[in-house]
Amino acid sequence: MTVTFKYENGDKLGAQFKTRVQKFSKDIQQAQLAAARRAASEIETRGRENIRAGGNFGSARWQEGFQAKLSFASGGAINIRVTHAVPYWKVFEEGRTIRGKPMLWIPLSFATAGSLNVRAREYPKPLFRVERPGKAPLLLDDTGPQYFGKTFVRIPKKWSLRAIVRQVAGQMQQFYREARRSGK
Repeated sequence: MTVTFKYENGDKLGAQFKTRVQKFSKDIQQAQLAAARRAASEIETRGRENIRAGGNFGSARWQEGFQAKLSFASGGAINIRVTHAVPYWKVFEEGRTIRGKPMLWIPLSFATAGSLNVRAREYPKPLFRVERPGKAPLLLDDTGPQYFGKTFVRIPKKWSLRAIVRQVAGQMQQFYREARRSGK
């Protein structure tokens, strides 16, 4: 004996159930995608604010270089990849000591070198070195001092981007629930 259930409108229960499961599955996927998009947007917004607050990082290079991008893996998994276009961004995230070989030549802000923003070896005029007892050495051109020398510099931790990513990741469940409620 075979028993077939039908709704009042004539649809079979199995077909109706399959349709509802597919719709439910699609709703879940859409909510997951909406939650991931919101998380990526939140990471970019908070991260860029953190970069800007870290000092002289207001330029488009530093701001727009920080990105959270969505990608899709096998099995329908959604990944958020956080990157920065500036390859040495981790220096400001972790803090570092940078050593010269043998010296780091730092341009003086009030000098021509500071406005040109060029390395000492690329400076357009000849430079000569002046040693001063108890003070940093200088590189001068015919107009005056252009660079001062250091054997190393310590760059302190200025950003907390990884902490921001962890905070937003902790909110994914909330983002998902809100996306399910709103029907996105």
